[in-house]
Amino acid sequence: MDNIELSNGTFVKCKSLSFSEFETLRLIASEGLIEKFRKQFDVEAYKLNNQEIIANEGGYYMLFENASDFEQVLKDNQATHGTEILNNKNPYGKEFPEQTDALIKELTEALSVNYVQADEQLLKELDNKITRLPNASEFKKKKLINLIAVIGEALIKKNKIKWKMILSSDGKTWNPYLQSNTRTIQFFTDLYEDIYIKRKNGSSLSELYETMVI
Repeated sequence: MDNIELSNGTFVKCKSLSFSEFETLRLIASEGLIEKFRKQFDVEAYKLNNQEIIANEGGYYMLFENASDFEQVLKDNQATHGTEILNNKNPYGKEFPEQTDALIKELTEALSVNYVQADEQLLKELDNKITRLPNASEFKKKKLINLIAVIGEALIKKNKIKWKMILSSDGKTWNPYLQSNTRTIQFFTDLYEDIYIKRKNGSSLSELYETMVI
């Protein structure tokens, strides 16, 4: 099972399903379409014999441990208007960690920087190139997922931690966190806010890297 993070910081277990998996389970559901969820949230949901819930929300198929968990996610999504900062910005979904090397290579090639490994030195070289761009802010927006990849991999190299992908409450956006032995670390929001909200050009990559306490 995967984790969906709610806006209050708690987690609900959920499993992503393929269409065929959803249809197979739907045919053996103990109940028909659950009207409560259809009327209140416009979501197609069914209860299985073991109390698990399967749901189809706009073509995203999910399985939850029980109706209470599913309702929590729906209400949280409704309350936050389903807005996720990486919505449509992480096309790799749960498989993002397997794509970081390619994303870093793409970034370094775009800036004509030699890529050997993701570390603080690479971040400084990227900063130097980006600050010289006439459209640095727009470049960072376009390459947000690449920047998340390179900062994350540099932190992983330094701290011997690992990626942890968490499904957001919208049921479709996979967010990249870092996992240490003691806690889950979130840094992509700081990067996003720096680029889109706080300042025109945002902090440097190396500044964000240095401020992270693992």
